[in-house]
Amino acid sequence: MLASLILLGACDGLFAQPTPTVVPPTATSIPTETPVPPTVTAIPTVTPSPLPVSEREWIPIFCYHHIRNWEESDTEDERAYIVEPRDLEKQLKWLKEDGYTSVDTRQVYEYYAFGKPLPPKPILLSFDDNDDNQYENAAPLLEKYGFKGVFFIMTVTIGQPNYMTEAQIKELSKRGHDVQPHTWDHHIVTGYESQEEWDKQIGWPKETLEKIVSKETPFFAYPFGVYDATTAEKIKSYGYKAAFRLRDVMDDEADPLFAIKRYIANGYWDLDQFKVVTQGGWEE
Repeated sequence: MLASLILLGACDGLFAQPTPTVVPPTATSIPTETPVPPTVTAIPTVTPSPLPVSEREWIPIFCYHHIRNWEESDTEDERAYIVEPRDLEKQLKWLKEDGYTSVDTRQVYEYYAFGKPLPPKPILLSFDDNDDNQYENAAPLLEKYGFKGVFFIMTVTIGQPNYMTEAQIKELSKRGHDVQPHTWDHHIVTGYESQEEWDKQIGWPKETLEKIVSKETPFFAYPFGVYDATTAEKIKSYGYKAAFRLRDVMDDEADPLFAIKRYIANGYWDLDQFKVVTQGGWEE
């Protein structure tokens, strides 16, 4: 087990792992005017009274990226972000057999904000960036074992080679999966320098996805998990209810609803290591 935990620590740190390489296609044009949001079903406005962190039950929340087989051209660092379908299936099979129930972003938010009960042994399985192998490989496996995923979409990629299309994103939503924003092109939120950049990175993706899925999309995942209290408040001003960080990035001054912790699902984990994290046995 000691060797397992050493591997976990080495592969999961924000700065020890590689950042996902995402190069937005240069041919994609930036809209010249702000999109008009569609008519969607609104979440009732209720002032949250967040549960203190000390009173929160353990909710394992995972962040997956690529779901495909390793290739010879993949570097060792890149493979940390690539979970092979056979390994994802082993994880889902164990979760099913051990009684876990998948939850979505709204359920986690309502638990943390209002104490609304969750089903027994909740788990949130999220997938970042909009890779088409998530649609092709992850979604069918999730559904095979009775789970739903949360897909955080980098909207500049929609319809581009190797990424999901609008139709696929819409279909995922219709099949019961959760679709939420992950910026326009994956730039770190603490680096925005103008109101126009904030609108493009934070406002446009929310409006774009709401138009596609005809639902509110008020939950956000920070690129690389990076944020601070100031940017969290700015994101809140766009109508977001909560946001998700990574485990080793924390600002104690931030609204805890905008600092919900996720763990990167590491491509080097074996099933025993996945179980350790899922059961809360590996903490900072």
